[in-house]
Amino acid sequence: MTAFLNNLFSTIFGDNVVLATILIAMVPVIELRGAIPFASNPGFWGIHTLNNWSAFAWSVLGSCLIVPILSLIFTPVIKWLKSTKFFGKIATSFENRVRHKASSIKDANIKSKKFSKSYWLKLLAVFVFVAVPLPLTGAWTGTCVAVFIGLDFWSTCISVILGNIVAGVLITLILQFFPILNEWLFYIFFILLAVIIVYEIIRFVIAKAKSKNDSADNSNNEN
Repeated sequence: MTAFLNNLFSTIFGDNVVLATILIAMVPVIELRGAIPFASNPGFWGIHTLNNWSAFAWSVLGSCLIVPILSLIFTPVIKWLKSTKFFGKIATSFENRVRHKASSIKDANIKSKKFSKSYWLKLLAVFVFVAVPLPLTGAWTGTCVAVFIGLDFWSTCISVILGNIVAGVLITLILQFFPILNEWLFYIFFILLAVIIVYEIIRFVIAKAKSKNDSADNSNNEN
C-alpha cells in the first residue's frame, strides 16, 4: 500500500511535499492528525520527507485555513442543502450529528452574554474538544460545533485554531518518541475517511431506494 500511495502522491504532487501537506491537512477526517505523519513518512517522500516539526508547521497552516471559511459558510450552506431534494437528507443527518456533539458541550439554544461565565465555558470546551488528538475531533468538526453552540466568528477561530495547534504538538511528540507509529497514524485516518465515505454513500442509496418504494406504495394505495 505504501508503494501505491507513493506513486499516487508523486504523480499528483511531484516532489512538492509542502503543498501536498497543506492540502491533505485541509481534508475532513484526515486533517492535521493525518497530515503530520503523512509529511514526515520517508516511505511516501524519500529524500523530500519533512522532519516532524516542519510537518507540524505546514499541517497546522493547512488545517487552520479551513476554520475561518467554514465558520462563515457553515450555517447558510447547511440551510441551503437541507432545502434541496438531493442533499436534504444528508445535510439533515450531518446537522444532527453536529447537534449531538454540541449538546455535550452546551445546549445550542441557551443564549449567553459575551464574556459571561457561560461564554468562557463554551470557548474552553471547544478548545479542549479540538485539542484531543482523536478522529472526528479536528478543525472541521470543532468549527461546526462552535458555530452551532453560538460562538461568534473570532471566538470560533481562536478556540479551534489554538486547540488544533495543541493537537498538532501532541501528535508530533508522539511521533518523536514512537516513530514506528508514523505510517500507521496516516493509514488510520485515511481508512477512516474511506469508511465514512462508503458508509454515507450506502446510507444515501438505501434512503433513496426506501423513498422510491414509499412513493410507489402510496401511488398504489391511491389507485
